[in-house]
Amino acid sequence: MLKFKMIKNFTWSRQRLIYVFLLLLLAAILPVIVQKGMASAYHFKSRFYIDHWQKNNPPTQLQYSAALLAADNAYNLDSKNPHYLLTLAKVMEWGVYANFAAANNALFNQLYTNAISQRPTWPNAYSDYAYNLAFIQHDVSQVWPLLDKAVLYGPYTPEVLHQILAIGFAYWPQLTLVQKKNVFETARISAMASWDVRTDLKRLATQYDMTPIVCTYFKFITPEFTPKDKNWVEKELCR
Repeated sequence: MLKFKMIKNFTWSRQRLIYVFLLLLLAAILPVIVQKGMASAYHFKSRFYIDHWQKNNPPTQLQYSAALLAADNAYNLDSKNPHYLLTLAKVMEWGVYANFAAANNALFNQLYTNAISQRPTWPNAYSDYAYNLAFIQHDVSQVWPLLDKAVLYGPYTPEVLHQILAIGFAYWPQLTLVQKKNVFETARISAMASWDVRTDLKRLATQYDMTPIVCTYFKFITPEFTPKDKNWVEKELCR
């Protein structure tokens, strides 16, 4: 009986030790969980504004300030999360486009290079950085190696296609023959892609007066487009 009681007490003591250990572990990780949760909430708030602006809704000063604060809070709470790095950079870019803020090139470079180091196989990180260099920092010397990496990891990613076309069309006279060939190939892929990507190709070609050049290339392209894709090119893009 005494032996049974001792075993029972030992088992109960061991259970209490386990409970105490679990409570201490929970107390240790709870602040981290709360911090991660807050960072995620701030991130989604800033992403909400970015998604809204991308639907042809220009940002207001109030929206930009709220988005920047949220993105900055997410970054400060978890500065190693590549999503938060890229989101902060994108919010800052919208501020530059809207003339709400001056470009902070040093911070842009830091955010993008850190995001790439955290996720070296993310195609959007490379193309986003290239777009920033081309249209905000106006430093095209670094653009094409980044776009080559973007194509390597995501040749059919809509954002990558958009940014190659935008940069290629905007800087067309300055491109090498190899770079122009890459832009043409991106245009070909876009013409065979989803309706949204095709529409983006048409819009960018119109915006940068590249429609005649693209259509001339498509006229002599080999192999030819499928009948369905050829019909879109002739009826929608090159009519």
